Amino acid sequence: MWTIGLAVSGNEVGLSLKDWNALPDPEKQARRQRAYERLRMSGARYVVDTIADVLPCFDEVEARLARGEKP
Repeated sequence: MWTIGLAVSGNEVGLSLKDWNALPDPEKQARRQRAYERLRMSGARYVVDTIADVLPCFDEVEARLARGEKP
C-alpha cells in the first residue's frame, strides 16, 4: 500500500494549530524533523506536513503506477 504520513498535523507532533503556531521556529523545525524521521522509519512512503500537502503525492503515486511500480 502507498502510505502518506502527516508530520505536523498528525499525531507525531500532536499539537493543535494554535499551539504549533506559538512555537518558536527552531522548535518547529526540530519537531518537524523528528516527525518526518519517525514516519519514514515506520514505513511511510511519503511524508508531508499537512493534509493540504497530499495532492502532489497522489500525482506521483499515479505516475509510478503508470510505470508499473508497486508499493
